[in-house]
Amino acid sequence: MIKKLIDTSDAGALYALLDTDVTAEICDNSVGNIFMWKDTLGTEAVDFERFCIAEHYEGHTYFALRERDGDYLSRIQSLIERFGTPLYLCSMTDTETQALKNAFGEKFSYEGEDGAADYIYDADALRSFKGKKYHSQKNHLNAFLKQFSDYTFLPYKAEEEAEIIAFFDRYEAEVGDLTDSAKKESLACRRLIPMITKLPVDARVLRVGNEIIGFAVMERVGDTLMIHIEKGLPAYRGVYPLLVTLEANAYPDVKYINREEDDGNEGLRRSKESYHPVMLKQKYLGIIE
Repeated sequence: MIKKLIDTSDAGALYALLDTDVTAEICDNSVGNIFMWKDTLGTEAVDFERFCIAEHYEGHTYFALRERDGDYLSRIQSLIERFGTPLYLCSMTDTETQALKNAFGEKFSYEGEDGAADYIYDADALRSFKGKKYHSQKNHLNAFLKQFSDYTFLPYKAEEEAEIIAFFDRYEAEVGDLTDSAKKESLACRRLIPMITKLPVDARVLRVGNEIIGFAVMERVGDTLMIHIEKGLPAYRGVYPLLVTLEANAYPDVKYINREEDDGNEGLRRSKESYHPVMLKQKYLGIIE
């Protein structure tokens, strides 16, 4: 009924369950995100008939499944019959919380996860940075291009793994963020690196000459591009506007860019807001008593 996600051999089965006709899908349900955080959350797969995973934190097992897959309430009821109540749910959207409110009334309660909303952007806007609201990004980008015209942004190769690990060491030393959220995210990034070539993700390495100054891991889900990892050395002015526009232009036909969460980090929140999201996709934790 429940099995551990042991290695990337499960990725194909999970990916087959993800409907590719998606608009602004939350990052939690993407294969890259699931495998990136699977060791932190002790992620397990619940059957494989429909998308459903179990995650372990705060002393509880939380289940994530999607209303848009159909038979949502009957599958919730099956979980209740199998695991009893209280039943803990995670990664719920507004649509799913409304369905559960209608079905379970006062037996269902939920709350928004602080810092867990996905930032969704218009992809065309990030490809061009047109308009006054992107004046700052364009200035920083132009400063980078003026100084470092010899940059490359090329697909990651497995033989670059040691270089990428060294890049993360340097990045963390330069940024100096010692918060718990930063430490957890760094660990999740490092755990994903050995799996990259076996997952349906697109990793790219930003270099100036032979030096790695940036790294991105992306995953396309329907008309949305998820940005799982986006790191740049802060000493290089304009490295982040460059990464943002390179990512968007790498997929010229996607409609949205999902740059994921801010995890309650105020600096990251200000940065994500400065790129002017068109929507935030809030996610919720819930309990059925």
